[in-house]
Amino acid sequence: MSAPQQASIVVCSSKDTVPKNLNDRIVQLAKDAIAQKKRFTIALSGGSLASFLSTLRESCNGIDNQDQFFQSWHVILADERCVPEDDNDSNLGILKAEFLSQVPIPESQIYGINQTLLQQSASAHELAQDYETNVIRKVLQNGSTLQLDLAVLGFGPDGHTCSLFPDHTLLQEQTKLVAGIQDSPKPPPQRITLTFPVLNKYTKHVIFCGAGSSKGPILEKVFDSITNSDMGESSALYQATLSTPPPYPCAMVRPTANDTSVTWIVDKDAWSFYDSKE
Repeated sequence: MSAPQQASIVVCSSKDTVPKNLNDRIVQLAKDAIAQKKRFTIALSGGSLASFLSTLRESCNGIDNQDQFFQSWHVILADERCVPEDDNDSNLGILKAEFLSQVPIPESQIYGINQTLLQQSASAHELAQDYETNVIRKVLQNGSTLQLDLAVLGFGPDGHTCSLFPDHTLLQEQTKLVAGIQDSPKPPPQRITLTFPVLNKYTKHVIFCGAGSSKGPILEKVFDSITNSDMGESSALYQATLSTPPPYPCAMVRPTANDTSVTWIVDKDAWSFYDSKE
């Protein structure tokens, strides 16, 4: 990894205030992208993130034509388990149940894995190749290059993000934009995931989101030179340098293009390690 990179950290007063802080930022970035190029591309993880997004529409109250606003969205998956959409393990399934069913994004602009190939017992590698060819390289095309406006990601207590796990060979992937994984340390074992070439080369903004004390040991090692810059009613804003070398896969997400940003939104429980040092 090259030179250290700055990140913003939003520490929310409680887990209950995480969704508004997250969703207000997503909506603003969407508005900016739509004003600039009439469309907004976003990659989403599953897990607890889906429940945080369930109140996103409340952050759109100042938008006059919400239907038109959401019709400009294109939603891709940061990673997905190789299971049918109606399976309890499906990231897209939980995103639809918690969030996507509540907003008028056209169904044709929500991109899951190829269900026909899945029914034909395609491997994770074949599903990943299909997703790269028919989703990533088409949906993210912006002129002569690819561009993902925003990736909203979680991070596990082992420091993984997407389906990029510590010490896995996929951390070294340099060419594929979407990779299949057959041996995930967490079940189910077969998945597809965006790779660092997408997250670091073609993504403009990244937001990590997490809550709970189990995230604290990860955050403690991800950041260096933390400084407090602003205190609000429901959150505090910090600026930090990301540690080098990156200690975990989540810390390896460092967009390199101009005008990019990395923001971590966490609750007070996750941040308690830092408060105890002050």
